[in-house]
Amino acid sequence: MSDVKDFVPKNQTVNELVKQLKLTAYNARKLAEAVDIIEEMVEDENCVKFLGLSGALVPAGMRFCINEMMKNKWVDIIVSTGANITHDIACSFGEKYIQCEPEKVDDLELRKKKTSRIYDIISPDKTSIRFESEVQKILKEIGEGNFSTYELIGDIGKRLEDKNSLVRVACDNNVKIIVPAFFDSILGLQVWMYSQDHKMIIDERKDLDFLINLHYNLKEQGKSSGVLILGGGVPKNYILQSVIIPEKPHKYVVQVTTDVPHYGGLSGATLEEAQSWGKVDEKSKLCVVYCDATIVLPIIVSSLKERIYKV
Repeated sequence: MSDVKDFVPKNQTVNELVKQLKLTAYNARKLAEAVDIIEEMVEDENCVKFLGLSGALVPAGMRFCINEMMKNKWVDIIVSTGANITHDIACSFGEKYIQCEPEKVDDLELRKKKTSRIYDIISPDKTSIRFESEVQKILKEIGEGNFSTYELIGDIGKRLEDKNSLVRVACDNNVKIIVPAFFDSILGLQVWMYSQDHKMIIDERKDLDFLINLHYNLKEQGKSSGVLILGGGVPKNYILQSVIIPEKPHKYVVQVTTDVPHYGGLSGATLEEAQSWGKVDEKSKLCVVYCDATIVLPIIVSSLKERIYKV
């Protein structure tokens, strides 16, 4: 145990700031502890690293942070909502997100102007129209077949020219992207439309086969798995439940969430609660940071770059 120390505002790097936060309290301290755990996880050569993405992180400007993690081999598998993948592919085809003041906009007027809103950003529908036409072209190139979500998204990534696309970066760095609730997205709707007159089947059982077999293999090889969860929802549950059947608890779990446990929802469920399910155990290194992921993720990535690459 250490004494709490006052935070000293000064000209310093992100990592120096994080080190100061470790000597404070509440979620500032938890953020610093989270960085320590993630640093240990990414430097563990015998650990398969997961990243869970929920919410609309891509429209909020978090693509480069996620890309940095993949390029640095800090993540091997991404489990995401369909929305983030849809937005990323849309960005590759020119989707624009513009800041707005949510308390000043009239959403009915936005609808008349063919503009959609995500809290404090808006996007013209005309860019979504291009997304739809380009995705249909890609699906025709891929052709018919039975696909896991990571296979289909990987095939899409190969065909994206935008080198800043997280789907393209994942493809280039051999990172699998799994979308458990695939059809709960505009990309899912586009695949459904294509499948009306083509034999394209999304078999999500293949995703689960891959994950469960992965954890069996890790157990046999004496290796481990770790997770950074941004938000909660389906990605959180999917990553955590995949270890139940092989009985191979995750070694590291860090979650960034704004949800709380006392409403009974999975997004706010504590990581200690996950011990009762066998998703983690008494040896697992756990940390929850109660904060907006768009604040925490840039700090985590910037701090890790300083620590690992001395930049």
